[in-house]
Amino acid sequence: MAVQPIVTLENVVKSYGTFTALHNINLEIAAGEFVTLLGPSGCGKTTTLRLIGGFETADEGRITLAGSDVTQEPPYRRDINTVFQDYALFPHMTVAENVGYGLTVRANRRPKEERDRRVREALTMVGLADKAGRMPQQLSGGQRQRVAMARALVRQPKVLLLDEPLSALDVKLREAMQVELKHLHQKLGITFLMVTHDQQEALVLSNRIAVMKGGRIAQIGSPSELYDKPATPYVANFIGAANLIACTYLGEEGNIARVKLADDTVVSGHRAENAKALKPGDACLIAIRPERFQTSGVPDGGSAINATVTDQLFHGGRFQLELVLDGAAAPLFIEIPRNSVVADGTVPQPGNRITLGVAPPDVLVYAAEEDA
Repeated sequence: MAVQPIVTLENVVKSYGTFTALHNINLEIAAGEFVTLLGPSGCGKTTTLRLIGGFETADEGRITLAGSDVTQEPPYRRDINTVFQDYALFPHMTVAENVGYGLTVRANRRPKEERDRRVREALTMVGLADKAGRMPQQLSGGQRQRVAMARALVRQPKVLLLDEPLSALDVKLREAMQVELKHLHQKLGITFLMVTHDQQEALVLSNRIAVMKGGRIAQIGSPSELYDKPATPYVANFIGAANLIACTYLGEEGNIARVKLADDTVVSGHRAENAKALKPGDACLIAIRPERFQTSGVPDGGSAINATVTDQLFHGGRFQLELVLDGAAAPLFIEIPRNSVVADGTVPQPGNRITLGVAPPDVLVYAAEEDA
């Protein structure tokens, strides 16, 4: 028997005047998953979150929570809590009072003894049991973020919505909080749905990621699926870094596609789903991750690409090289781990001509009309 999703969106449409923010969104989230809606500003990810939370109402379609239709229900009638981007803590209340506030309002009022117990448990979960009597302004940014998490968790919701919860933190603290958030999700086992524009955050935290574009879901899958097999150039370019190179499709031999670059170099790869209709002579794109290039030789059955180094960037544990291909306008980027070297024992310098090797599985061929 199939397991019923905890959250389901069926053909959901949302418009603001003449602008359609969401086009027929279909999404299923299983109980206990950590799903992230990822995309640039204006793609519809926050609108989707607000519809699930009940802060907006869908124009068309249906939203269900644990099998119950909540499309028209207000937020307080949904077993969902939200952690907002700005935390929205009450400055005149202590940490404990902020966390317990949701258990004092009429719809969720609990006896004082139970309320105090649940506040203690929630603060212990997020490592702030000793800060219960502090005021929000006495806490660091990371501690305020954890108070907001405790306040959302104290009601024991079926689903926790996270609206860019780490965006206000500096880089170091943000990375530390990502680890804490992942551990908290594993410990609680409840469903997390997060919105972010930070691709690295999505890759680190999520069981599945829904990449959004123009009010639609461009692709949904596990982090490794989206990184290794992006369905379109847009997804390839948004999940991690990708070199998108214009070329001409030559045909396929066996299951290996062959394309020609601007300098007539032939490169072998695999066709993505949107490239199945390509015919010899059609314009196309190939996508190659920066770390997939080899600078110490050409792999068996692989392709050799000649390029000129234009810049070298030091990133601590790795070098990033900017290159140009003969006849190509856009630059190419590759990455070399610092603890590895090219054949002659040096890192290529600006002005050097180098040969890059790339294996067919690391080259994805796309139809050119799909914008990145």
